[in-house]
Amino acid sequence: MPRSGGSGCRSALAAALLLAPATGDACPCGPGAAPVSTVTVPGERFAARASITGLVETATWDERGVARPAPAGATSARLLFELAGAWRPWRLFELSLQGGFGAAWVELPGVSSRDLRMGDLSARARWEVIDAPSWRVAGFLTARAPTGDAAAGALANGVPSLGLGVWEVAPGVEASYRDDDRGAVGASFDAGLRTGRDGWRPGTRLTATVFGAWRATERLTLTASASNTWELESARDDRPVAGSSTRRLTAGAGVTWRARDALALSLGAALDPWVDGLGSNAIASVRTTLGVTWAR
Repeated sequence: MPRSGGSGCRSALAAALLLAPATGDACPCGPGAAPVSTVTVPGERFAARASITGLVETATWDERGVARPAPAGATSARLLFELAGAWRPWRLFELSLQGGFGAAWVELPGVSSRDLRMGDLSARARWEVIDAPSWRVAGFLTARAPTGDAAAGALANGVPSLGLGVWEVAPGVEASYRDDDRGAVGASFDAGLRTGRDGWRPGTRLTATVFGAWRATERLTLTASASNTWELESARDDRPVAGSSTRRLTAGAGVTWRARDALALSLGAALDPWVDGLGSNAIASVRTTLGVTWAR
């Protein structure tokens, strides 16, 4: 059944926000987490997304928040391929699944490493508590399974990792104001609770994000986002590890073109500004994402 024009506009905005650059990682060394925005919208039943992301690490922040650029002759990069699918069994309830793999390589003076690694698998349930013409408020619960290859060995040391290495369960909330003719603005917050492994447990992750989308034309939408991710102190044998907390600010922008009613293409970029004080105990990177989403 053809959708109405209003539903088509909401679909365009949802696709634009979905395909905007991910601004928060589940860990500084892992792949970008899926945006918390809905994959489908009320009136749609299914959606599928494929994306490819190129990432290059540019700097690190130390414990005091001092940014240091990557040393000359050292390169750490990843090429990530991700697939996601969503199903809406009821109008205001969505189930989604995301997974992928990536190529990771590190070049250091006299040492190099290249390999292909699986990524973690994430599942999410989302319930839109309020779905008014302008306002939307949703709660969601994401579970991330450690199916990916976590970093191991002195060479890896967290740099080319594509897996968190432990389970993570993250409840969250998102609120947005939407105008079908102009765009949308909103904010989200989620907290990732982690399990432990071999006496080690990473700290709880907290991510706060603000985002926006502007419909430049009937088919073209511009997006922007910014987020701050904190990771509380990790624990070894149930004892906090002093100075192990991390923090990182990320900014992103993108453009989405709705090729037809059910198909959207996007190009986005995100970076962690390597400026003193905008991070601590974290790795800064620049990444570019090309994606395509199909929904009906």
